[in-house]
Amino acid sequence: MKITVEDGNQISQEALEELEKHADMIECECPSKLMEILDQIRDFTEYTEQCIEKYPEDKATHKWLKSSSMNLDQLISTTLIQLARYEGFINENNEIVDRDKVS
Repeated sequence: MKITVEDGNQISQEALEELEKHADMIECECPSKLMEILDQIRDFTEYTEQCIEKYPEDKATHKWLKSSSMNLDQLISTTLIQLARYEGFINENNEIVDRDKVS
């Protein structure tokens, strides 16, 4: 089964895990660093969800923070997808290429 991605959407955990298999194929650590940032953003999003329930007096603030965090997720996801496409890890059909088939 091919895993597909789409610009402008949050990248799925499954696609991230597949792209992690490619991260060492380029000399720099940029893909790994972006994935770390994305993990931190997603952790923060989950944290703000808990704050919405835990601190009802600050509900509006935490909803805003969650929305902002989700926007960051989308931006970093798109950046990762475009980088992976540039490096040949994603083909013209937006499918993640098997590691052994990357040229």
